[in-house]
Amino acid sequence: MKKFYTLILSLAFVATASAQWPANYGGVMLQAFYWDSYEDTQWRNLTSQADTLSKYFDLLWVPNSANCVAANSMGYLPVYWFDARSSFGSRERYLRDMMAAFKERGTKIIEDVVLNHKSPLGKDGSWIDFANETWSWDGTTYNINWTGADICRNDDGGYTKEQGWEVTGANDTGDDFSGARDLDHTSANVQQNCKVYLDYLLKDLGYSGFRLDMVKGYGAQYTKMYNEYAKPEFCVGEFWDGYDAITAWIRGTGYTSAAFDFPLKYVFRDAFGGGNWSALGNKGLAGDANYNRYAVTFVDNHDTYENQDRLVNNVLAANAFMLAMPGTPCVFLKHWQRYPIAIGNMILARKAAGITNQSSIVEQNDLGNGYVIKVQGTNGTVLCIAGFPQVDTTGFQLIASGNNFAYFVSDNLKVEGMRPGNDDEEVRDITIYVEAKTAPYLYAWNSAGQPVNGEWPGTQMAVTDTLTDGRVMWKRTFTFSPVNIIFNNGEGKQTTDIKGISHDSYFTYSGDTVYTDITSKYYTPEPITLPDCAKPIEGHLYAYYQANKDYDKPYAWVWGANDKNFCANSTWPGDKLKWVGTDNDGHAIWLWDGGTLNENDMPTGILFSNQGAPQTGDFPFVNGGYYDASGHLATVGDANAISSPTMVVSSQRPAYNLQGQRVSSNYRGMVIKNGRKYLAR
Repeated sequence: MKKFYTLILSLAFVATASAQWPANYGGVMLQAFYWDSYEDTQWRNLTSQADTLSKYFDLLWVPNSANCVAANSMGYLPVYWFDARSSFGSRERYLRDMMAAFKERGTKIIEDVVLNHKSPLGKDGSWIDFANETWSWDGTTYNINWTGADICRNDDGGYTKEQGWEVTGANDTGDDFSGARDLDHTSANVQQNCKVYLDYLLKDLGYSGFRLDMVKGYGAQYTKMYNEYAKPEFCVGEFWDGYDAITAWIRGTGYTSAAFDFPLKYVFRDAFGGGNWSALGNKGLAGDANYNRYAVTFVDNHDTYENQDRLVNNVLAANAFMLAMPGTPCVFLKHWQRYPIAIGNMILARKAAGITNQSSIVEQNDLGNGYVIKVQGTNGTVLCIAGFPQVDTTGFQLIASGNNFAYFVSDNLKVEGMRPGNDDEEVRDITIYVEAKTAPYLYAWNSAGQPVNGEWPGTQMAVTDTLTDGRVMWKRTFTFSPVNIIFNNGEGKQTTDIKGISHDSYFTYSGDTVYTDITSKYYTPEPITLPDCAKPIEGHLYAYYQANKDYDKPYAWVWGANDKNFCANSTWPGDKLKWVGTDNDGHAIWLWDGGTLNENDMPTGILFSNQGAPQTGDFPFVNGGYYDASGHLATVGDANAISSPTMVVSSQRPAYNLQGQRVSSNYRGMVIKNGRKYLAR
């Protein structure tokens, strides 16, 4: 095999100090992309967000900048290493601008680097004709060249060799990857090429480190070799496995690389996804003082978000717990886009408290219906509550709270730069009121089937309220909708399921199996303003969905008696919705059009999902119905649905202002008459 001596000489010196993930590091990382984010995360788009992102994030993990030739590629099948023209922008026009913008603001960028495998040029159908390339730097020219001797002889389980391609390298030192040719890292030529490539990324492009893809595909000793040479400031490997395998890999790298904390990710799935709060007692690498320095924690990433490991419940609560823990948190872009206020405020509070990747967990308790953890920073303490336990928070200030979580820091800390408000425009306080002789037990669950008020029989109600008519009722408030409940006496006597509650509701309960819904006596729904884009469709079966930020690819699943499917697509998740416009609050409005209406054959139920997950609860189907994540809000064309103002009014019908108060005929301004908005002059 031909040797390139200029390369060997240029790489002859070996650093005496090993690269390692920084000790006592207080930074927070953002995974600044997701699958198919070609428009959203173009280099120029990230550059435009530099001021905002740099306020919170110290590290940005961005896609591979190598040229993969394909029109759209996430970078995991690189053809060229030194041609930085990716699907996210070119080097000269956009990549350098992004690097400079974030460097100026103190935020460092790590690249998704693929060393396990490489894609061929594919000329004449070849599987092994890798691109030979040249890079010049600081007066020296480096040539990298490839032959079949640089490819594992058992590539694709031996299939590549069986097809007649001359692959003569050693057997793979890790797991096989069938998407491209696996590089033989025992080859001196491969090792030298990789070192030059990493030099190029750090010196020429200006990255501060690497996120190494598919490190299970080659021996950990080679990551050690490359890091000891290149000395990146940051390196984290994608090694999806259990605790023992990942910690063995970290040791195998000579502690030159961190690893993503997959064990903690699986804990989040069980605890926040399944309501198993006791699972939080296992805290993965981040909870181990021997490895927390090397733990990069995460709730979801681009891969898990697209498969069965995606967290669909209590996403913000899981992020809160992660931001309280030791380790280096890595926030997923989709979560940041959904909850920038809460996540941003918690990041600022974490930094104010001085929490680092090696901070100590000073208190942790499994309380049955939840979990509490305290982590000590250099300046103060973070307290995070998961679930719904009663916890003494004396000495702490609340930073963020929501469904199944609350995040606090020491009350003597001043947290600068926090934003007011709430990310979740769908959050509603729903209070359940019930009149009963003795405090009943209330069992409650959300649309995903997760208990939200303790395991059966729930929690005994302890708070009362006196209504305006003097009636004394027990009450319990939830901060999400819809909620499903059962009243019971704690000894086996219970009501039937009371499902889909999306507003304050009032009941009486006898203490055994009998309840009465008296909501209409105390609750009057506010009129709903429908956007102009929600129009009647005569003679059609249809419904509209007002989506929140979780739904960028909404689908409808519609069914009838005997589970008849009313979707054109008979397989889950059903029919993709059509975007028709936005309302005044910026919600996207989507249409399901089921075709010609047959009043003798109507659906009975509908639910909405974001291409399968997350999904709403099951809602009764109303033709022309206007829904949001909590359920049916109004019906297009119905008198209770208020349309946009259309005319000056002088009729004798009673008029109401926008607060629902009746006004006189002399009132001037916007009024509601007969369920429609008008301008009274």
